[in-house]
Amino acid sequence: MRLFSVLKKGAARAAGSYKLLITMWVITLVMILLVAMPLKLGLKMIFTKSFATDGLLGGFDTGLTGDMGPAFGNLLGSATYGGFLLLIAGFLLYTFFAGGLFVCYTTAYGSFKVSAFLKSSAHHFITFLGIGVIMLLLILAWTLVIIGIPAGITGTAAKDPFTVLVVSKIMTVVWLLGLPLWFLVADRARVWVATTGIRRVFKALGAGFSSLRKNFGVSYLAVLIVFIVNLVFLGLMFTFTAVAMPEKGLMISLFFILAQAMFVLRIFLKAWRYATVSELTLESGEVQ
Repeated sequence: MRLFSVLKKGAARAAGSYKLLITMWVITLVMILLVAMPLKLGLKMIFTKSFATDGLLGGFDTGLTGDMGPAFGNLLGSATYGGFLLLIAGFLLYTFFAGGLFVCYTTAYGSFKVSAFLKSSAHHFITFLGIGVIMLLLILAWTLVIIGIPAGITGTAAKDPFTVLVVSKIMTVVWLLGLPLWFLVADRARVWVATTGIRRVFKALGAGFSSLRKNFGVSYLAVLIVFIVNLVFLGLMFTFTAVAMPEKGLMISLFFILAQAMFVLRIFLKAWRYATVSELTLESGEVQ
């Protein structure tokens, strides 16, 4: 019962901070448009000078690249570079937002103004960035140990493809079940920073690992449930964008609106995890 109570309270905290979540969405949308608009202009310039538009009606043909000329290579390079920049910018941006959200969920409980949210985000950005980078490295190491090394050994030693497939599936499940643990440590480290005001990365991570000794079962299950919901939702988002891509007219506008609504919901799910971990930590009395 406590598990579902905490999840419910976390969802309520996240919903109460809707102004902050909308602010996050607007800033993210502007950032994406800054990359997408130049690419759109590039596509228009290429298609108006070629017969690629007619060819694309029947599906993408690799032969169209020759018709596009050297511009295709430039466009592909711009898209790759822009996508890489979006990944880096997204990581930095949501690390920045995390500072304001954790302060909101541990002190003001959703009554934060946008100005206070941005101020708190800036105040804790460097510390949260340090926590995020270290946890990313730990997750990469976890991936290497659980998936990379066993896959290499199995692929070399096992002669039966079925055995390789079974071992790979088992290791993938173990890897997925371990991710919520790393998220829990990172989030509790952030809660510690937000509540104590001490901006020390390694001390915060130490507090995050130490907190696992208290109420581990409920905490892990709560983060695991949120994690599974996020995975399912991401799967639905990818399926929607792949299947429901419109060709023209009003349907494009409707598709854009639905896609943005799903993106806002995705931000809410991230905030739900933050609020749930904050609620768990405060209820257990681990921080004052």
